Amino acid sequence: MKLAVAALSAAALSAAAGAAWAQETVKIGALMIDSGPLAAFHQYSVAGLETAVAEINEAGGINGRPVELVSMTYSGTPETALQTATRLVKNDKVAAITGMIPTAVALAIAGRATALDTIIIDPLSAAGTRCNQNYFRVKASSAMLGASYKAFLKQNPVESWDIIAGDTTSGHDNADSFAKDVQDLGGEVRTQLFTPVPSADFGTYVTQLNQEPAKGLLAIVYGADGVTFAKQQQQFGLLDKYEVVLGNNFAIPAVLPAMGEAALGVIQNVTYIPQVESEKPRKFADAFAKIAGHEPDDVAFDMYTSMIALSQAMNKAGTEDASAVSKALEGLVIESPVGPLEMRAQDHQLTRPYIFAEVVAGSPDSGKAVDYKVRTIIPAEDYMPPPSPECKM
Repeated sequence: MKLAVAALSAAALSAAAGAAWAQETVKIGALMIDSGPLAAFHQYSVAGLETAVAEINEAGGINGRPVELVSMTYSGTPETALQTATRLVKNDKVAAITGMIPTAVALAIAGRATALDTIIIDPLSAAGTRCNQNYFRVKASSAMLGASYKAFLKQNPVESWDIIAGDTTSGHDNADSFAKDVQDLGGEVRTQLFTPVPSADFGTYVTQLNQEPAKGLLAIVYGADGVTFAKQQQQFGLLDKYEVVLGNNFAIPAVLPAMGEAALGVIQNVTYIPQVESEKPRKFADAFAKIAGHEPDDVAFDMYTSMIALSQAMNKAGTEDASAVSKALEGLVIESPVGPLEMRAQDHQLTRPYIFAEVVAGSPDSGKAVDYKVRTIIPAEDYMPPPSPECKM
C-alpha cells in the first residue's frame, strides 16, 4: 500500500512539473511585417525564430522554462512599432523583443529600450550605431558591409571598375564608399551609373557599360530591379565581359532563383548561406528546412541568431531581468555555423565574418538552376570597423 501511495505521489509530482513546464514560459516578443516591401522576408523570419525556439526548448529552455514566441504584426512604421512593442511588454509581459525591425523603425525604437525596461535585439536593421544599454544589433551594419568589400579588394586586386547603382541614398553611399576604397588601393573607377528606382528598362545603362567595360563591375541594384537588370544584360552578355562582377545586395538568396543563369559568375557577399555548414547534418539549415520546407537565407539565420543570443544571455544571467541580461549579452560569444560570433560590448554590435560566394550552376541532384559556391570567408578581425567613439552607453 505504501509503495502504491509513493507511486501515486511520484506521478502527481511529475504531472505537476509537466503542468508547470507547460504554463510558466519565458515569453519573447516578435515584431513581424506581413505586407508591403518587407513581406517577402516574413516567412523566412518566422521560420528562423521558430527554429531557434525548438532548439532552445529541446536543450532545456531558458532558466528551466520553455520559450514561448509571442508574434504581433505591425505596418512597419516607427509609430506602430512603438505601439506594438509597448503592448508586448505591458500586456503580454515579454522578456525581450526581436523580429522584423527595419532601419526607420530601429532609429525610433532603440532609444525606447531602456524606457520599456526590456531587451531589444535587432536582426534586420543595418542602421548606424544606435547606443542604448538595452539595444543590440545582430545584422551586419552598413559600415561593415562597405568594409568587407575593401577587405575583398585587398585579397583580389582589380585595376579598374564600373559601378551601376540605384539612384537612392544607399545606392550613392555604397557606390561612393566603394569608389573611395578602389582609389585608396591604387585602382580607378571609370564609369558610375545611377538608375531610377524602380526601373523597368536598363537598356540604356547596359549599352553604356558595354561600350568599354572596365575589369570589374559592382552592381548595387536591389530586389525586383536586380532581377530585371540581370535578365536584360544577359541578352548582351554584359557580365561576361568583366573579369569580376561583385554584387552589393544584388544576387542575394531572396532573388537568386528568379535571376537564374543570368547571375552566373556574380560574386555576392552574404553573412550566411547553407554551404558554409560543411558537417552533416547541418545544424541550422536542416533544422530550418524541417519547419519551412526549404533552405534558409541570411535573414532567417539572423532571426535564429537573435533568439539563440537571448537564450544564452538569460541562462548566463540566471534571470530575464533586462539590466542583468544586457550585461550578460555584452561580450557574449555564440558558437554558430559560420564560426564564433561575439556581441561587442562597446557598441552592442555582433561581430561576424563575411562570406563572398560565387553564383554557379546548380548540381543535378539539387534541383536548382543556380547555387552558391564559397569563394572566400573574411573573418571579423580582418575587416570590421572599430566601435564608434560617439557610442556612449
